[in-house]
Amino acid sequence: MNRLNFFGNRFLDPWRQLSGLEHLARLLPASAVGAGHQHPAVNVFAGSDDLLLSMELPGIDPEKLDITVVRDTLTLRGERPADAVQSGETFHRRERAAGSFARTVHLPFEVDATKTEATYDKGVLQVKLTRPESTRPKKVAVKAV
Repeated sequence: MNRLNFFGNRFLDPWRQLSGLEHLARLLPASAVGAGHQHPAVNVFAGSDDLLLSMELPGIDPEKLDITVVRDTLTLRGERPADAVQSGETFHRRERAAGSFARTVHLPFEVDATKTEATYDKGVLQVKLTRPESTRPKKVAVKAV
């Protein structure tokens, strides 16, 4: 249903009004624009006995990443260094967030923290987690009587 605007002579199109807000987003810091998104973004691939988490973390020193696994929860902590600005320079556009971050991912099943392996290659962190033998689904044979 269309509604009249305050002037009473034009129809108000709310979608058109919202499309203008994207220009406002350019004026805000990246942390405010992406407030609804968690960093780093995580892909979780699940098999029946293991999980693989993949996260893009370019420019991060892998030695400074902290990964904690407790039952069915993985927490990643780290820090992205800020880009250095040389004297006489200013940012034309700044979208990459800098500073400390923490990300907690709830896993679909409990994992064995002692068998967790993490690799970092070309800015991508991959964490492989294994389900404990005791919690793996067991096939039950049905006996005919």
